[in-house]
Amino acid sequence: MKLSILALVGAPALGFALAVFTAPGCASSCGENCPTTTVYIGSNDNHELNGILADLEVNGPACPPRYSVLCVGDMSTTGCTHTSITGTQPGWCDVEFVFSDRPTEVLHLQFGPTMNANGSCCRGYPVVGPSLYVIPDKPTGPIYSGTQGTGTYSTDAITILTDAAADGPRDAGADSLLPDAE
Repeated sequence: MKLSILALVGAPALGFALAVFTAPGCASSCGENCPTTTVYIGSNDNHELNGILADLEVNGPACPPRYSVLCVGDMSTTGCTHTSITGTQPGWCDVEFVFSDRPTEVLHLQFGPTMNANGSCCRGYPVVGPSLYVIPDKPTGPIYSGTQGTGTYSTDAITILTDAAADGPRDAGADSLLPDAE
């Protein structure tokens, strides 16, 4: 009788243990091979962007809610050095950066379909393209990905908005060519 009770209790316990420790998915190491689902945009040297970054907006079907997109710092020496964007569905997300010392820039991001099918433990929507963009400390150029001076450097995902209005400060638009009114 003891053998049959052990068989009744032991077999299911063994089956459960095998299922937990050998099942595909998050119990395995598949999480180590998942694509990046978040884009980092900010200073590459912990430079404070408060006073430079006047506003931050998002627009597009893959964007997170506006209230969740914040400029954050290291919380000890800086208050605003970067933001992170995680897609909420496949598609595009435009991130608008309004600067006080340079023209407004729009970063165009793209997110692909989720990778969590067929037993994979990967979650979220993978970034299509670079997942790290640098905001230069000074207005010497636009937001970029890669490393300046190398073949990886790119500003392809950036649109610089210029209003070219003669009624405001110079903004690198056509009004930059007008003489100063004295």
